[in-house]
Amino acid sequence: MFRRCIQAGGGLFEEACAEFGLTSRQFDVLFVVDACEEVEQDRLARILGLDRSTAGLVVGILERKELIARTVNPKDRRKRLLVLTAAGRNIFKLAKPIATEAADSLLLPLSKNEQEQLFALLQKIINASNATNRVPMDHETIAGGL
Repeated sequence: MFRRCIQAGGGLFEEACAEFGLTSRQFDVLFVVDACEEVEQDRLARILGLDRSTAGLVVGILERKELIARTVNPKDRRKRLLVLTAAGRNIFKLAKPIATEAADSLLLPLSKNEQEQLFALLQKIINASNATNRVPMDHETIAGGL
């Protein structure tokens, strides 16, 4: 059932945002970078629950599309800082309301109370599986604003 919900949500997103040429994972990266204004690539991976390799691949695609700029962190030369380019900010600004509408349409069959229950139950599952998850949720990062 989870897989079917993920398929439905992904399908709604892909259809809604096809004109922007963004996958849902690419949109997620733009969302986090926009919210943080500047973020280290490894922190982005923790926020999204991606392994470092996958995060690097997605960021690389967005960099080639000139939506994200990646620079060396002057405080730690081993790390990369990510910012949206002007084109990235523009695409994100256009795609965000459409992506939000697609996500909202997935939840339309549920009342507000049911939506709250769903998110609370999903959080409970995530918390319980965090210790064994390949990329555990970073509660400190999430508590810090994302």
